[in-house]
Amino acid sequence: MVNAAIAAIPTPTQVRAAFPDVDPSEFLGTYIERAKNMLRISYRDMDWFEQAPCFQYARVGRQYAAAAGYGVDYNGSAYSFDYLRKEEVGEVPRSALDFEQQYGNNYGRFGSVDQTYIAAALATGKVALKPLTEVTDIRRERSGEWVVSTREIDRWGNEVALHEIGCDQLHLNAGVLGTTKLLLRARDTGALADLSDDIGRGYGNNGDVMVGHMLKDSDPAGIEQSLMGMINLDGRDDPDNPVYASMFSIPLPVETHALGYYVMVKTGDRADITYDRASDSISIDWPERHTDHLTQRARAVFDKVTQANGVDYRDDLFKGKVFAPNTVHPMGGCVRGVATDGYGRVKGYDKLYVNDASLLPGYLGCNPFMSITALAERNIEAILQGRR
Repeated sequence: MVNAAIAAIPTPTQVRAAFPDVDPSEFLGTYIERAKNMLRISYRDMDWFEQAPCFQYARVGRQYAAAAGYGVDYNGSAYSFDYLRKEEVGEVPRSALDFEQQYGNNYGRFGSVDQTYIAAALATGKVALKPLTEVTDIRRERSGEWVVSTREIDRWGNEVALHEIGCDQLHLNAGVLGTTKLLLRARDTGALADLSDDIGRGYGNNGDVMVGHMLKDSDPAGIEQSLMGMINLDGRDDPDNPVYASMFSIPLPVETHALGYYVMVKTGDRADITYDRASDSISIDWPERHTDHLTQRARAVFDKVTQANGVDYRDDLFKGKVFAPNTVHPMGGCVRGVATDGYGRVKGYDKLYVNDASLLPGYLGCNPFMSITALAERNIEAILQGRR
């Protein structure tokens, strides 16, 4: 529900690296396609793309990437390109062209999970949605029943009531930090003492780092820009330093002559997520050298881009930094095949499942939400069919 709507599709090589036990053709041909359909992924009309003012920055970015020897990837989007075209000509209320993106769109995002997966679940009549409810603890009774402790809050975060829910199966889908914290707390407090020591391990940030550079006076970014991610520098086939970098403009109604990138580079760095019982909090042991490695890899790419185009880096976009670590793709903490089986069954307990980004091994190499969705489709299908 909160993302840039960039529906990037991994390459077969990326699928093999992230999920070595999964057939890439099946993952891409069956489960990615199922995710595309369910999330109503939209693809652009290229004739329109080549002349639309809101894509001026993307066309310039493509030109700069080519000068440095890189291709581009035209990602699909969970935001509707048809709606964006209507925004441009004033036929509908603006959203993408009104600087709405990362924290939600009031219009145009027809593939949001509240309109797709959640709506479909509620339509079965078998699902209850409990908003403003925070899961605080999980445990298992001697009878085998799972118990979920919850805290109901009001819209300002004040506690209203406490509840417990019993269930036969427990599926955790709270994201890397939420799922991992619940499992670590349960293990380290003794509520689920038989959980594996592998819980909390294998965390990575998908190689995320941000960078920006100048544009030449002859290459303006344009003054009518969409914040939605629409094009990516694509060097994923580089065996030594693979890279995928989502381009973005600076959303101001004046010419900035600037281009930014959300860069994903590959390192082998991983960290542990640990739980502190005294403060009831988790922390990530991420040494500064891990960040240095990301910066070195990204600089090797963007030195090529800036030098090939005769432009300088920008150090006024990210709090005085040219390269700014900024994780929006956390992964790991409950890595599949290590802390779980190949379908998210948690080791040490039966009828306990994980089905979110904590299953990914710290790195994918492109925006991961389509891969997370496809993996979830594959996992739940296998669990329903009893596959091992």
